[in-house]
Amino acid sequence: MATDRHATAWRPTFATRSRPGAEAASAAVGAPREGRGAGAAGGPGGIPGGPGAASGARATAAPGGRAAPGPDAASPGAEATWASLLESLAPALAERLRRVPPQVHRQVDEVRVVAGSPVWLLLAGGEGFVDAAGRLVPVPGQAPAVTPAEVAECLERMTASSWYAVQEQARQGFLTLPGGHRVGLAGEVQVEGGRVERFRRVRGLVIRRARPVSGCATPLLPYLVEPARPGPCLASTLLIGAPASGKTTLLRDLARLASAGVPGTLAGRRVAVVDERGELAAGGAFDLGPRTAVLEHCPKEAGIPLALRALSPEVLVTDELGGPHDAAAVAEAVHAGVTVVATAHAGSVADLEARRQLRALEATGAFRRLVQLTRHPRPGTVEAVYARGPGGRWIALTSGGRG
Repeated sequence: MATDRHATAWRPTFATRSRPGAEAASAAVGAPREGRGAGAAGGPGGIPGGPGAASGARATAAPGGRAAPGPDAASPGAEATWASLLESLAPALAERLRRVPPQVHRQVDEVRVVAGSPVWLLLAGGEGFVDAAGRLVPVPGQAPAVTPAEVAECLERMTASSWYAVQEQARQGFLTLPGGHRVGLAGEVQVEGGRVERFRRVRGLVIRRARPVSGCATPLLPYLVEPARPGPCLASTLLIGAPASGKTTLLRDLARLASAGVPGTLAGRRVAVVDERGELAAGGAFDLGPRTAVLEHCPKEAGIPLALRALSPEVLVTDELGGPHDAAAVAEAVHAGVTVVATAHAGSVADLEARRQLRALEATGAFRRLVQLTRHPRPGTVEAVYARGPGGRWIALTSGGRG
């Protein structure tokens, strides 16, 4: 097997190096369930800097840390997401992946299907190529290569034999499958006037697995909750990180927590989710909370104003900010008194400020918290949490961020 590091379930990690006199955040926090997780990383009410909150914790992995158990990777939800992913593949490839041991496939974050190369899996703590027996091997020559016909057959299944119906989404370079899985497209692109017109040939598929991890965002609450009426509420928060760092998984659970509430820590609120790519709700496949209304496959620049007009949200959740009109839409929501929780691709505060569209978003001052994620040593590792301070500067609530 190419890796022996696949036994740990996906979970956000808070590991600590405490400063003298500082109380540590939970070491290697898993994902405590509501009702018993709020106290794991913070004090009453979950207010940053309050009793029990970490004031100088380095957010990275802690070997041997003890904490409440994380989400069960063997849960029916984990099995269902793997089964739905396999349904989108050519039968021969799906059969090969069905032979992958459960303790391995439960940890799969990404599946790469590229003509001329073996099927490759990215796990929470490793990687490997899939041989004919479903074993992970480190050398591509030890596993059968995917054929162009198998890639084409996968596309047929993913598009229900109607490529035309998904052309608009495909122009953005991806497809969204039932179950919320995102498929990145690789191949020959036809460009006209600087715009992707269509894919001439698709030679590779990069499948990002979607799965619910209920409770995974609970350890963040002590850093994100602020006092409000009629009860504590999330501060407007931006989750940043490189691709595959766990942003969407955490965002999905924050939406659920904001909607359902956490007794003694977070009051349940009316939540609107603008799910442009159909990955957050996945057509109702994922639980986003009892007070949540969802706009699916709606561009953010249209969906955010629509949600404000029609859905009376107290909290608005959306994924992957960075479009030319996103900053104005987010500012409109915040100025309407709505909390915004969102994600953006940026590895650090410096990266955030270096991207023109994100710099415009940052300049609005809309976000009061910033959570910096990494996938090392595993997806969902919280590298740093920041609060907006005087003059709009970000002040670290945890140490170690690459600001």
